[in-house]
Amino acid sequence: MMGWGRYTSAMMAATLAAGLLLSGVARAEKATAMPGPPCDPGNPDQVRLQVSVSGMRNGKGNVTITIYPDDAKHFLDGAYKVARQIVPVTLPATEACFALPQPGTYAVALFHDENDNGHFDTTMLGIPAEGYGFSNNPTLYLGPPGLEKVRIPLQAGDNHVVVQMKYY
Repeated sequence: MMGWGRYTSAMMAATLAAGLLLSGVARAEKATAMPGPPCDPGNPDQVRLQVSVSGMRNGKGNVTITIYPDDAKHFLDGAYKVARQIVPVTLPATEACFALPQPGTYAVALFHDENDNGHFDTTMLGIPAEGYGFSNNPTLYLGPPGLEKVRIPLQAGDNHVVVQMKYY
């Protein structure tokens, strides 16, 4: 039974990795970083999302943070992202602020690009070799979460989300 458990875990991880690889989250070349306008705490009408990422296993590389609109058909499709930032890892938490176009519901997906190659790396078996995370920190089973598990409502002013980095 021990062997089956390892096989199942490997299959789940491979499915997750494949889902992320096919989604656009996994490819985040620096040319696609879209920091957008700066956060302006003095502007009460600006929708600011402050993302805090903790649980990185080391201080190497960058964290690629992508914000998606509330659109289940295009969730995790990089072509439909609202914003993306690639920020150097700082420990114990990596922080980023996004000024978003309007109040509404969004989702956050991110990964720890430890070797700074612009990709979400996997092992030869398709198991994630780098960390990943989503808003609301859902438990993952067979692949990435659905939008309903990671949706976050944002209003004008400051909004905060804390994401715990996960490693396989």
